[in-house]
Amino acid sequence: MLLALRSYQKVQNWHQADACCSTGSVRNAADPKKPNPNINTTLPESGPGFRTYNREENGVDQVGLPETIAFIQRLGGEWEKESDIPFQVGDISRAGGGSFPPHEAHQNGTEADLRPFRKDGAMEPTNINDASYDRDKTRQWCQLVKRIDPGATILFNDSQLIKEGLTRFYKGHHNHLHLRPSLTSDSLDQGC
Repeated sequence: MLLALRSYQKVQNWHQADACCSTGSVRNAADPKKPNPNINTTLPESGPGFRTYNREENGVDQVGLPETIAFIQRLGGEWEKESDIPFQVGDISRAGGGSFPPHEAHQNGTEADLRPFRKDGAMEPTNINDASYDRDKTRQWCQLVKRIDPGATILFNDSQLIKEGLTRFYKGHHNHLHLRPSLTSDSLDQGC
């Protein structure tokens, strides 16, 4: 129980740090109410190794820092070498960042939601308790993320993948993965 509480606290601290950073990096340091002009790159609807889902018109819900979008595209290119089933990307951020209900995060252009893989390869939702969920394929994808970016954070509530150190628990993440690459850039506010 104590170990679970410590793990939960670490995730909470990660998320609180993200909230801090989202306020700093989403907004202009000179005027926190102004959007961050660096959150300006829209993920294409599809590309090598990835597809999008629940995409709003013109991808207004799939905008990120150029580094985030480049990372997802690079990940897609590498994933295509390993699998003929693309990964599916959902919400990222809105142009300029800021509030993105119902998300607590997704405010600074550095995070993306992704669907877990299905055993039938369908481009449809699933969750860790559904018979259609493919843990092996999801594990393979998480391992690729960690090879490319060992500092990346993946929130996803598959207890086996958590035990393997590939993902972290976070409330509400039974039906999607939340990816945050470890980006370093001048476009991020480093003072947070």
